Amino acid sequence: MTELKYPYRIRLPKYMGRAIKDTRNKKKMTQSDLADITGVSVKFISDVERGKETVQMDKVFDLARALGLQIYLTPDPLSPKG
Repeated sequence: MTELKYPYRIRLPKYMGRAIKDTRNKKKMTQSDLADITGVSVKFISDVERGKETVQMDKVFDLARALGLQIYLTPDPLSPKG
C-alpha cells in the first residue's frame, strides 16, 4: 500500500477506510485499541477499514476524531453549478 498524502480526498467509503487504517497504523494502534477508545466493535472498525458501506456515520466520525483526523467538505470545482 502506498503512503497516503494529506489532505486526502475521500470520494468513496473505501477511501475513508484507507485513511482511518493508515492513521491508526501510523499511531501504532491496533483495531482493538481504537475500539476501546471509541466504544465500537473491532468488527465495525475492520468493516470500515475494508470500505464496507455503513449508515452509522456517527461511529465513523468517532473513529476519525479519536485518530485526530479532521473532515472538511469543499465544493468540487468540476461539479456543475446549481
